[in-house]
Amino acid sequence: MAVVVNPWRMKVIKVILLSYIISNSFVQSANSAKTRHLKWKVEYMHWSPDGVESVVMGINGQFPGPTIRARAGDTINIELTNKLPTEGVVIHWHGIRQIGTPWADGTASISQCAINPGETFVYNFKVDKAGTYFYHGHYGMQRSAGLYGSLIVDVAEGEKEIIHYDGAFNILLTDWWHKASHEQEVDLSSNPMRWIGEPQTLLINGRGQFNCSLAAQYSNSTENPCTLRGGEQYAPQILHVLPNKTYRLRIASSTALASLNLAIGVNK
Repeated sequence: MAVVVNPWRMKVIKVILLSYIISNSFVQSANSAKTRHLKWKVEYMHWSPDGVESVVMGINGQFPGPTIRARAGDTINIELTNKLPTEGVVIHWHGIRQIGTPWADGTASISQCAINPGETFVYNFKVDKAGTYFYHGHYGMQRSAGLYGSLIVDVAEGEKEIIHYDGAFNILLTDWWHKASHEQEVDLSSNPMRWIGEPQTLLINGRGQFNCSLAAQYSNSTENPCTLRGGEQYAPQILHVLPNKTYRLRIASSTALASLNLAIGVNK
């Protein structure tokens, strides 16, 4: 006796199975998602990003700010306290879509009121897509003052990257002026505008080298900025690699005004 199978019924069965597989994977991803709790204090501090000591804006004593690491589907929960003496602060999470949480986008006076000195605000939002992102201050010229950092979102638990690599490095590019950020703000907003000129230094991960002979004139440090031992705040960061390995460079530009081109020299 022959059995006749209705082709439309088979299509329905396939659709049901596919829907089950997709929904089951979503359930597994949701079950593996975590909430990443962080506590931050934003404050001014003395630092030498390029050999010339100045006042920078840091987070928990770090410049640039700490790198946030999460997986797609995770929730970021940051309890941020403003330790600045006289000005408000907000943080914008560059590239994060903020679906359902527009108040966490960090656009001052638009989606969020500035966090006043001494106050604490809790940022709570979901990172739904894997990728390389960064965050920065979005009040006045606070990004130019050094309020920025990396936000890395890996693929969800159980998922694989599209390409294989043996290691990864974060590369955060920044333009840096010796003129204080408040003075920059006054110059750029004046009428007529006063152009602040090209940056004195370009920083990679918060480190750069201004002309060392000139830096010596402005430095309050007893160290000679022309002699690098590797432990200085402005010493170049060394990325250690092995032959025949593949590395991923997670590159983000947190520049305030400069437009940059990045090239990597090849040594054979």
